[in-house]
Amino acid sequence: MGRLSHSLYCCVFIVFVTVLVSSDVPTKPKVYTLNLDLPPEERWMHIVKDFPQLAEIADTVTRRVIPEDVYPLVDQLAQELDKYLPEPFAQEIRVFNFIFRFCTSIVAQDKNGLIWHARNLDYGGKYGFTEMLKNITAIVHFQKGGKTVYSAVTYVGFAGIVTGQRPYGFTISIDERDQGAWWMNALVALLDRQAWPVGFLIRKTLEEETTFEGALDRIVTTDTIAEGYFIIGGANSSQGAVVTRARLQADNVWKLDIPNGRWYLVETNYDHWVDPPATDNRRTPAMKALNSTGQQNINKGTLFEVLSEPLVVNRHTTYTATMSAGKPDVFDAWVRHYNGQASKRLPEVLQKKFFKIEKNTLK
Repeated sequence: MGRLSHSLYCCVFIVFVTVLVSSDVPTKPKVYTLNLDLPPEERWMHIVKDFPQLAEIADTVTRRVIPEDVYPLVDQLAQELDKYLPEPFAQEIRVFNFIFRFCTSIVAQDKNGLIWHARNLDYGGKYGFTEMLKNITAIVHFQKGGKTVYSAVTYVGFAGIVTGQRPYGFTISIDERDQGAWWMNALVALLDRQAWPVGFLIRKTLEEETTFEGALDRIVTTDTIAEGYFIIGGANSSQGAVVTRARLQADNVWKLDIPNGRWYLVETNYDHWVDPPATDNRRTPAMKALNSTGQQNINKGTLFEVLSEPLVVNRHTTYTATMSAGKPDVFDAWVRHYNGQASKRLPEVLQKKFFKIEKNTLK
């Protein structure tokens, strides 16, 4: 897999409505089940074999992202995984690992009190990884005793999670918070043995917490190696929050407030209490689309449309995901191939799939 791993993550977070979408003709990622009852080193093998390009991608990530003069620091972390990560993650990572950054997320409540959560994950910029990541995007259902405990949209090769759902419990995603140099993450990992890599904290939360309240408390109180925006949706009315985290504390917890008209939260990669930069304002078109859609029309399809607005979807968007802990069958994702001309129509095949899902889950 190459000699180094680098921790990056990215997202735009929305919990609320679906938006039917652009002319990018979304495609479906592969879907897998992962057996948590197997030894950690065996769990991913049936998935990894379908992606022979992983070694080449990992080498490209290393060469483009990590300055050669800091290799010794990252090597030290890689060689002493047992000291920095609890099992079984260290054993899984010995099979493969790399971690990602950037995004838009939304959490919203519809007119019936159902909480929706949707997100675009963007990655690319100067590193040019967007197309590579599209080719290794997958949906993975993590199971024990043949039953799904939690699900994720992930990049094969990353043992952590940045987009996940615990059925009838909560949904969660993370967006990058760009505060300080990336090497500070490695320094925190060396100095604070209680700090968690964000992707592994999310996965541990999905494994051990069963409620929105439990997930929120764990995210607020756990030290993290990197800063970030954790977006969490629950299974019950009013359960939606964005946690703005520094490495050693939560700087802000922003919640849905239905009585006062705050029925959705939109998080990109900037603190919600300040204006986003004019050069990267995905927040405004997302909010405009949500307001135009209205709380009474929020569903999987309209959320997909919102996340298909120009700027919200862009040339660096790798996938769009939709989730609802109270309606877990709608968990889904689409690989995006945005070409600069967004329309508001899903391809016919996806329209049929969408309406079939909606019919089957309205029970």
